[in-house]
Amino acid sequence: MKKLLTSIAFFTLAGCASTNYSDFEMGEAFISNLEVNEIHNLKKRQHKLKLSFDYQISEYTDGADLYNCSVQFLALDGTTTSISTGRRLPCKLNKAKGKMSITWPTILDKTFSLSKEQLSKIKYPIEYFVAIHQRTGKNTNQIIGETPVQISEVKI
Repeated sequence: MKKLLTSIAFFTLAGCASTNYSDFEMGEAFISNLEVNEIHNLKKRQHKLKLSFDYQISEYTDGADLYNCSVQFLALDGTTTSISTGRRLPCKLNKAKGKMSITWPTILDKTFSLSKEQLSKIKYPIEYFVAIHQRTGKNTNQIIGETPVQISEVKI
């Protein structure tokens, strides 16, 4: 009985601690001074983008873990996809403005084992852009700013 009461109390507290993302006003992000250096050796299945950029987020909410960035790869059907390793976001933005530097593997990198079907849906040469996202739910977000589309120097 004691375990049951403890479990109920834990889940009740966890439910109260969840964030209501609709309480936050949607911001708008601006990205400038994008610098890209491609690191590649296709024989070894290495292809990474070394990125640095300045950013600014309007309507920024401090301490809510709301903002992150990603590299979005364009698909043939006009959609985009982003890939990253692990469950943690590799590019969190914890200030209203700043400079970010990050190395992001592409779909051609050995870090990822994509199927032939997945690879066939990607546009070649690889087209991508850097995006800033704001969380809108536990597992959802919305792009609030992005760079112009970049084209990879790697031709396959």
